[in-house]
Amino acid sequence: MGLVAGETLTVRDLLYGLLLPSGNDAAVALAEHVAGSQDAFVRLMNETGALLGLKNTTFANPHGLDDPAQVSTAADLAVMAKAAFAYPLLARIIATPTAQIAGRKLTNTNELLGAYQGADGVKTGTTDAAGECLVASTTRQGHRLLAIVLGSQARYADVRALFDFAGNGW
Repeated sequence: MGLVAGETLTVRDLLYGLLLPSGNDAAVALAEHVAGSQDAFVRLMNETGALLGLKNTTFANPHGLDDPAQVSTAADLAVMAKAAFAYPLLARIIATPTAQIAGRKLTNTNELLGAYQGADGVKTGTTDAAGECLVASTTRQGHRLLAIVLGSQARYADVRALFDFAGNGW
């Protein structure tokens, strides 16, 4: 997100910085604001994951960068995406292609927004260990489809193919 030491932003601004350009600095700022430290926030993340019924996810940091102790599955990511859509603010943010926030133009890394019919979220992720990952959503005729690709070489093409196959006849 490009945070500068000492600047003050709202939680809403930090959520945009976290979810559009994948701002790791925003993730750290949110973690420290909410729980007092990154370690305390990670404990909250794992407790919340257990409440959501995540079976194969362990968080080790607030930003998702590679850590051998941090793991998840496509099934658990689908549960997390569904939970995010239950919050109107999060649903609005993850569907936003670009936003002017705190004097910055933030661009969503999800290239499907505005380029694929009905695309309305969710989140990209890329690390050396995980490769290209994408949790994507499209809604048509009142039905939402989620697609999750992990370790992809071409995440957008992969998700388009999954949506086209699943939505055949829409």
